[in-house]
Amino acid sequence: MPLEPDSERNLNRDTQALLTIVVAAYNIEGYIEEALESLLSQPFIDKMKIIVIDDGSTDETHAAARAVVDRDGGTHIKLVRQKNGGVSAARNAGLAAVRTPYVGFLDGDDIYLEGFCKTVMPVLEEGKWDMIEYNVKIIDDDGRVLDDIELVAPHAQGGQPMDRDARLRFADDFHTFAWTRVYRIELFDDISFSTDRHYEDMAIAPSLCLKAKNVFRVALPLIGYRRRFGSITQKAVLRDMRDLRLNGQEALARCNGGELDEFWLKVYDKLYQRARFVCARVEHGQFRQASAVLASMTDDHRSARNTLAARGGMRVVELKYSGLNLRADRSMHFLKGIVKKVLRRRLDHHHQRVRCPAVSNQLSGSARGQ
Repeated sequence: MPLEPDSERNLNRDTQALLTIVVAAYNIEGYIEEALESLLSQPFIDKMKIIVIDDGSTDETHAAARAVVDRDGGTHIKLVRQKNGGVSAARNAGLAAVRTPYVGFLDGDDIYLEGFCKTVMPVLEEGKWDMIEYNVKIIDDDGRVLDDIELVAPHAQGGQPMDRDARLRFADDFHTFAWTRVYRIELFDDISFSTDRHYEDMAIAPSLCLKAKNVFRVALPLIGYRRRFGSITQKAVLRDMRDLRLNGQEALARCNGGELDEFWLKVYDKLYQRARFVCARVEHGQFRQASAVLASMTDDHRSARNTLAARGGMRVVELKYSGLNLRADRSMHFLKGIVKKVLRRRLDHHHQRVRCPAVSNQLSGSARGQ
């Protein structure tokens, strides 16, 4: 199914729907039906469009998504199949097809929770907010709640300008997952997901934050992020480190002695912290090279700090690189790996769940309506 180019977006606006959800799907046959039903079961579904990008799946993901489309009668869901290009390519393809004022993103193994549309749609109806952000529940394969991610504290709910305080709060918290927010579509007019790197959300989220004029914050969990069995530890590869460094270099390149330097330096600090975490999880054969990349990130920061000082800019505190702390992180990673192996043996659960008939999950709504 061909997609219309971005240049035609404004000429082909959907005059009834407010929000399009772009669902990236790759080899998740056991999850995609639940993900889509978590949307179709929401109230106000007729104000929403759903674009599913099957990114070259080799299992039954496409057939499972097609089954939901058929049950829906093709009313709300557009299903697109493309050659595998990764989650960024899938999201970009979905963005090219959006014709509504707002867009959100859902990974095909996650779900929206009950109350998503009931909470978000009235805010979108106002038409004045560039972003809407909300909290997250972390769930397991069976939908049981494991943990919470709080982007918005109860006292912080409501609308606010994206001023200096809001930008610095974003940089301090650094919750960059694309699916934690709904966005005005124009924010993506000159921004897209990077298809040549990992940590693509970290690459664009700061720019989206700066481009937004305001944000409406919701102190409720509205999305369920799936932590699949076996993800107690996170494996990493050398490419992850190189991509994090690239994200960091782009952040430092935006420091020019202006008022946004404070923001970009905080972003860099968070990227460096993430790189430390990732470095501890790189396999033994690549660990020495990964450590060298981490050390290079301190060099990048030092160079930027010296340049700003020469310009008479803000004083920048030096990054602290500690091989001792890195080794401690790595030891903890290996201990968690042992725990994971024990749990796998105990539960005899070695691979993701298989496709089964979709039912409304316990966390999402079950009644459709306006």
